[in-house]
Amino acid sequence: MVVSPKVALSVTCKRLAAISAVFFVTLPWLISPTPGFSLDNTFISKRLKSSKNSQYTFVIQPKFTSVNEFSEGLASVYIGYRKGYVNNAGKLVIPPIFDGAGEFSEGLAWINIRGKWGYINKKGQLAINLNFDTAREFTQGLALVKSGDKWGYINKAGEFVIKPQFDNAMSFTVDKQSKVANKVVLAPVKVGEKWGYINKSGNLVIKPQFNNAAAFNEDMAPVKIGDKWGYINHHGKLAIAPKFERVWKFSEGLALASKDSKWGYINTKGKFQIEPSYFEASNFSNGLASVWIDGKYGYINKKGKLVIEPQFEDVGKFSQGLAKVNINNKWGYINKSGEIVIPPQFDHAGDVLSYPTNRGYPKVGKAWVKVGDKWGYISLPLNE
Repeated sequence: MVVSPKVALSVTCKRLAAISAVFFVTLPWLISPTPGFSLDNTFISKRLKSSKNSQYTFVIQPKFTSVNEFSEGLASVYIGYRKGYVNNAGKLVIPPIFDGAGEFSEGLAWINIRGKWGYINKKGQLAINLNFDTAREFTQGLALVKSGDKWGYINKAGEFVIKPQFDNAMSFTVDKQSKVANKVVLAPVKVGEKWGYINKSGNLVIKPQFNNAAAFNEDMAPVKIGDKWGYINHHGKLAIAPKFERVWKFSEGLALASKDSKWGYINTKGKFQIEPSYFEASNFSNGLASVWIDGKYGYINKKGKLVIEPQFEDVGKFSQGLAKVNINNKWGYINKSGEIVIPPQFDHAGDVLSYPTNRGYPKVGKAWVKVGDKWGYISLPLNE
């Protein structure tokens, strides 16, 4: 059944456009890049060496209260207590008039004004009225929204294609690493006290039977039966028996699994390929995973060999061949050889994402960073 949403708040495209016009007149905003930074090949410590030609450039100066990652050429930023959007040049293209705002996905982004949620397009125009109590990003042409105390899914016209009926739910995702010929698109939903999975038509293809559930990745989804976690396949059949205290989704052929309060890594047969011996660990990314040993973080490979020794107070995952690391309460970046690429100097930092350049390769990465109490974005060269 298709239900057209009613206008919940008197916020129209014309009003948003008028607010935008006033804002841009009173606050022109263009942030210019600063000169790059370079570091010679010197030893930072006995175990940590800096990389040759280390450099970065502030492409957007740290002037924001808070920032998010770029998506589809735009990033949401807080200016004071309101959110707007900047482009890759740092120009404010959608003024900060929202109480909350999400990433752009499939051309639309959710926004929150006075507790009601809707969607805008990349021009900042209201594309779907503020009719919802919560909203999520569009994926596979549908967006998960909450109306009252139930969750449903809308299309880009703002129409319910799967009416609000679920007690909890997650977005539709494509299992990009699936080996199945026709990629399966399912979403976990909660009916009463149990979780199951629906398809894009809203049909329950895996009946609610699990105490908890998550999205599919690499042809398996984590599910909780009783007080233990295991994995199912796309048909809802158990692929790995529920015998773990906690689990993560599969990534690069391995998944984190907890036994006796320690983390290890299992293969697709459910066997520990790396024995559970870590109190903290992360999924594999770019072939490496972070682990916590004796109060410090380092990285292991898929054989469980320590390839970057524990020496960091905190770390992130490897992305585009780089990972953020914290030394003495400052954040910088290392490569997969453990060499410092950007010396620790930021008060916070995000993962590195790649974006295209007019010159082609080498690729350029971008990451948000915090300097003092303000946030901006840096670019840095990528080797992968």
